[in-house]
Amino acid sequence: MEDKKFNNYNLTNDEVSKIINNFENVIRIHTSKLGKYQEDCEHEIKFQICKALIKNRKN
Repeated sequence: MEDKKFNNYNLTNDEVSKIINNFENVIRIHTSKLGKYQEDCEHEIKFQICKALIKNRKN
């Protein structure tokens, strides 16, 4: 029996974008270091989230 948890991480681009957008505020809060915004850190976090969510996508 196949595991259907999180659609087996086989999400569409729109679904991945929606997840990242839903967590935009949390990501931005955690990418501030000593009151200074770290843009590179934000991009890396978003990239890693995207990479994890699409890892089992069928080509």
